[in-house]
Amino acid sequence: MLRLLRTTSFRFTVIYVVLFAGAVALLGAYLYNATFGEAAKQTDNVIDSEIGVLADLFSTSGPGMLTRVIRQRTAWSDDAIYMLIGAPSGAVLAGNLTALPPEALTAEGDFFNFKFEKPQVDAAGREVGVQQREARGKMMRFRAAPDAEQSYLVVVARDVASREFLRQRSQNVVTRAALVTIAFGVVIGLIFSRSLLRRVEVVNRTARAVRGGDLTRRIPTTGGGDELDDLGENLNAMLDQIERLMAGMRDVSDNIAHDLRSPLTRMRNRLGDALKGGAEAKDAALRATIDDSEKLLATFNALLSIARIQSGEGAGVFAPIDIVAIAEEMAELYEPAAQDAGFDLMLSTAPTPTVNGSRELVSQAVANFLDNALKYAEGGTRIEVTVAPTRAGGAILSVADDGPGVASSDRARIFERFVRLEASRSTQGSGLGLSLVSAIARAHGAKIALKDGLKRPQGDGYGLRVEMTFPSGA
Repeated sequence: MLRLLRTTSFRFTVIYVVLFAGAVALLGAYLYNATFGEAAKQTDNVIDSEIGVLADLFSTSGPGMLTRVIRQRTAWSDDAIYMLIGAPSGAVLAGNLTALPPEALTAEGDFFNFKFEKPQVDAAGREVGVQQREARGKMMRFRAAPDAEQSYLVVVARDVASREFLRQRSQNVVTRAALVTIAFGVVIGLIFSRSLLRRVEVVNRTARAVRGGDLTRRIPTTGGGDELDDLGENLNAMLDQIERLMAGMRDVSDNIAHDLRSPLTRMRNRLGDALKGGAEAKDAALRATIDDSEKLLATFNALLSIARIQSGEGAGVFAPIDIVAIAEEMAELYEPAAQDAGFDLMLSTAPTPTVNGSRELVSQAVANFLDNALKYAEGGTRIEVTVAPTRAGGAILSVADDGPGVASSDRARIFERFVRLEASRSTQGSGLGLSLVSAIARAHGAKIALKDGLKRPQGDGYGLRVEMTFPSGA
């Protein structure tokens, strides 16, 4: 229970309840002022008007007429209350108030509230009891002249018991409604907090399991599409990426141990043999060792580039780039090498919108495609670079050849690190080129696909087409 009370959702619920109760209180105050407040003002205005009328009557017709008028008005069956007292004798001359309220003695000339006794009568007009009621009134002193010894105390009041009863009932109802609202809000807050805490606890359990080394754990979602489901999906995507990176690190470690141990051992043995040989043997061993060292450095640089791109550090700042211009530039750069290798390098482009990306990384990807085509399209004569728009506003970049191609069973492995499909490995390379291209594609949100390329010159199949599809840059 204490944990529920400390949750953010419960605190927010309490804040909302307090704000709602405050808004209801302000609305209640406004309604009270617009109803009971106006009714009280109207009552005061009526009392002042009555006193004004009686004062004019006293000044024009004297105390006798004042006494007769008050007696007439007290005979009416309404909420009006009057009392006329002759001073200094204190005799009650007229009115329906049995005693002068004590509040009147300290509030002469001001409004005051008081209680009085009102007889209760039955249908036959017989008195059957006395009822305690509330009233509001004002007492004024009338003199025939400012220096006259004889004066008259006039009390004019209105019975407000019914109004006060309704006001008290309204206050009670509003108070009970406010208490029920607060209690209901607290209960809803506890229920909501408990539900949210259960879902958060699922995330915590998954995080603890992942922290303990179980990278296969994922956060379950309800399918409701709320913000917690969005959070769960994003965290699951992050865990998928972490699992891929960890698997890649394991693969890299295994591949490095497997693929680099042989050249390092060869270099060591060669240097050992050179120490026993003559100057010519040492010179040849050093040159071979330098060549192997350069290959190793190229491999490590490729691994570093892949790691930097996957981490986002090597991607740089993306900007709108023209894929057609990049393809034209790379085709022009590789055309002499293609001619030397016996290939016709063709370029086919169409008006294509710009996409967001890194010009350097995309150029590097095209260079890897062309390098692979020149290395592995044995027996082929054509290489075709194509750029075209997509229906979604993106761009498709592809490099196709008419070489031996890649078997369908091997196409899923070709983007893995250190994978080289030729068994003899007679062609120079580290097996990291397409892994680097795959990292570049992921950094751009692009998709890579391997498809059938150009028809072979012998007519017995198709070469390979590597296709990279970029999303819209809008």
